[in-house]
Amino acid sequence: MNMLGNSTRGLLPLQKRLLYRLCVVPMATYGFRLWYFEGARNKALLKSLSAMQRRAALWITGAFRTSPSGGAESIAGLIPIHLHLRKLAIRSSYRVSTLPSNHAIRSLLSKDFSLNSSPHPQSLRFLTPAKKAKVKGPLIDVDSSLSHLSESFFPFAPESKPGSRLMDTFPDSIHFHPCNRSDKHEMYKHVSSLDSTFSSSSSDRNCISVVTDASVPLIGSLQAVSAAHLYRGGRQVSHAKQASGRASSTDAELYSIRIGIAKAISLQCDHIILITDCLPAAKLAVNPSIHSSQSHSIQVCRLLSDWLTAKPSRSIDFWDVPSKWRWKPHLKVHKDVTSTRIHAPPRVGATLNFLRRKITNDCQKSWESTFWKKKYRGSGFLLSKKNRKFLTPTYVKGGTWLPLANESPSLCARMSRAILNHAPIGAYHERFFPLEPKSCRCGHRMETRHHILCYCPLYPFRTQWVQCAFPQYEFLVEFLKKNPAAFAFTNHDTRPPPPQTPVPAKPNEGELYSFISSLLFSFETDLCV
Repeated sequence: MNMLGNSTRGLLPLQKRLLYRLCVVPMATYGFRLWYFEGARNKALLKSLSAMQRRAALWITGAFRTSPSGGAESIAGLIPIHLHLRKLAIRSSYRVSTLPSNHAIRSLLSKDFSLNSSPHPQSLRFLTPAKKAKVKGPLIDVDSSLSHLSESFFPFAPESKPGSRLMDTFPDSIHFHPCNRSDKHEMYKHVSSLDSTFSSSSSDRNCISVVTDASVPLIGSLQAVSAAHLYRGGRQVSHAKQASGRASSTDAELYSIRIGIAKAISLQCDHIILITDCLPAAKLAVNPSIHSSQSHSIQVCRLLSDWLTAKPSRSIDFWDVPSKWRWKPHLKVHKDVTSTRIHAPPRVGATLNFLRRKITNDCQKSWESTFWKKKYRGSGFLLSKKNRKFLTPTYVKGGTWLPLANESPSLCARMSRAILNHAPIGAYHERFFPLEPKSCRCGHRMETRHHILCYCPLYPFRTQWVQCAFPQYEFLVEFLKKNPAAFAFTNHDTRPPPPQTPVPAKPNEGELYSFISSLLFSFETDLCV
């Protein structure tokens, strides 16, 4: 980290975070995973990795070395290293399901997951249930993880051989029409083209339009639902709807594409227009390589291969339609799937993407619950709200606090010091450097964070957050931008000159408000803990 810090001094905070996640974390996690899969949980190694991540968080945010590790990690958007390693270990155990039957690991698993491979003398299938309950190790974790998986994979499927794939055999018969959702003008042109294509298909009896959608309910007791509506001659001629089990949104969309194509081919047509709001799922439908819900893709490739071989002039077009556009045929199928509730059986399996996302969400929730402990984030961490909800840490899209302060390293450093309350101010001097001055230059007896943000005349540019016990994070960044000397190491010459006659706050007014705000802060944070 010292070498990185010296050679990347001019990088922005998000660039530092990306460099750390791409370069340092993979090397560290690879070494730890070797220990993990050898069956050893080395606490000393985990402690050294945590220390490494702490130094990285301080390097990214520019915070003091005395800052709490949890608070610095939360601002930098770095999930605690032990949660990150747990996520990697469990997610990698699911990858064993994609191995072929003649792989060495298959011979070590129990009978349900060995795929008829010859068992190893030390295989788990020779252990009694009583012994298996006492044994601990990576193989036991893999065997228990695979019991939650409901799908099978085919590493050497004939449809996935190079040169024999659907896109290799019929490259001119399969077309994709993506939509640029970042540009409203381009989106309008795309939907207009889709309208004209859908209208022209109504006059062609050999053309079938398939509109698909899927719904993944947030309630854990419900299954995902996939549906497809088929149109011919301008009217709906058929529909299909199936339960998708515990699946991710992409898996459910892929299943809806499969049932829509199967239904369209059974109705005898020469051209298929498939309309979906998830074009990545449409591309996976014609990709038979190993991925989640691979069986759906293999079935689609078989159906389309036979259909296109029978008549070379046949073709299929995949159109992307934004769901927020509320296109009428797609809105109809969307209401169909969202209004359907199908309860999941007690032991229903799940797809690979669903399980991988579940462990990711579990680690994120564990991080959020740890964040509410003052021992982790620090007792002086400045909590803030957005839409009446407290901000919590995340590592998605640069984190929660880092993106708005990514203009310069100095702004990020001042923001981090202000949030953590570890800044070059009098309150910090009183705790760590008792011999240093503690009073503010404006004449106030103690230079605290609350005094700087709300009352100090040296920083006159205020924002809307002065009267808020839990301010919005955007107001803090705006305050720091308008007052570049706040929470910074600056000489007295660069600061605004103090007034000739210091004007302290009215008697007891500032102290009373500060006392009430601190009481509200401690009371609400204790409720959150």
